[in-house]
Amino acid sequence: APVFLDSLDVHAAWVNSAALDRAGVTRDTPDPPGGRIARDAAGEPTGLLLERAVDIVRHVVPAPAPGRLRAALLRGQREAHRLGITGLHDVEDLQVLEAFRGLEAEDLLRLRVLFHPPVGALTALVERGFRSGRRTRWITNGGVKLFLDGSLGSRTAWMLAPYEGSRDRGMPLVDADQAARAVEMAAAAGIAATVHAIGDAAVRRALDILEPLPRLALPHRIEHFQCVDDADLGRAASSGIVLSMQPAHILVDIPLAERHWGRRGRGAYAFRRLTGLGSTLAFGSDTPVAPLDPRHGIFAAMDRRALGSARGSSWYADERLSFEEAVGAYTLGPAHAAAWAPEIGRLAEGSAADLVVWDVDAAVHEGDGQAFLSGGARLTVVGGEVMWLDSGDLNRASSRFGQ
Repeated sequence: APVFLDSLDVHAAWVNSAALDRAGVTRDTPDPPGGRIARDAAGEPTGLLLERAVDIVRHVVPAPAPGRLRAALLRGQREAHRLGITGLHDVEDLQVLEAFRGLEAEDLLRLRVLFHPPVGALTALVERGFRSGRRTRWITNGGVKLFLDGSLGSRTAWMLAPYEGSRDRGMPLVDADQAARAVEMAAAAGIAATVHAIGDAAVRRALDILEPLPRLALPHRIEHFQCVDDADLGRAASSGIVLSMQPAHILVDIPLAERHWGRRGRGAYAFRRLTGLGSTLAFGSDTPVAPLDPRHGIFAAMDRRALGSARGSSWYADERLSFEEAVGAYTLGPAHAAAWAPEIGRLAEGSAADLVVWDVDAAVHEGDGQAFLSGGARLTVVGGEVMWLDSGDLNRASSRFGQ
């Protein structure tokens, strides 16, 4: 039977020979633009696929049945409420968007969703009149998601200079003209751009194609903005580009960045300098690549060290954020990125009643990120409804939203 296994970072996949056969992949199949088919010494595909090569086989994987997708979204919603999450920015295909709309029609959706469809659906989106910022009670149209490069773990993040001890610079997944045309077409239709860029070359390219675009109902954004050359650090702030970053990646990326980027790691996760330059940081999880639990991200933003490592071992400690700054990047930043502010992202008269009560060790206010890990969400309220309470009765009362 065909087998398809995604890598943790979703930038590679392992497949068996039956899956290769079903997709028509042979020794004569060329590497697609922006992808690579790993081959053995005889030139035969090994079953390891990188970046765009993954799509060759992914396209023959059967889509999940609507009922399974609906059930998965409800389970995910319940887990989000348990973790103190009231909204999410999601990047999925249009089938998932329709599933969210179905839950909203059933009055079962109690997460605020900013939905970013893939750039491959751009023509269909334009024909449907999709516009960034249009919203229903629970769902807001986001921007089209475009990948410029891969990941650090797969060494496919696109770099200005080769990886340490290598001649390899990673790979761009799309050429400059094609990327520019896509975001220009989107902007002309009122659709913002959401651009994945991890390596410093990809970050520079993302800035180059986003800076000239008109400002729309939603800000354009760069996902990850992970390794950045010093010359590019201030460009996002001056252009109003939101930086969607995932601090929890620090927990596992430190040894990889040291090994593959060397001194360039100084420009990775540069939270303090970016904040000082006036950039808008919108923190998130990047789940399933990293845990959904925001405690991991807040700990990472504050302490910049691996779980279980000694205090004082922070990686580039001068880039640490305070507890208040980290929480702001998880609340005000995403609200700005989704054009939900000022209704969402703060507690004030007239704002939506989305709130979370946390059990927090007071040491977090003194800069101890580890102290935040020991607590948890005790109460999650979305739109004035209690969706999670750390006791039995009300938890059961809201169970219809997470079956």
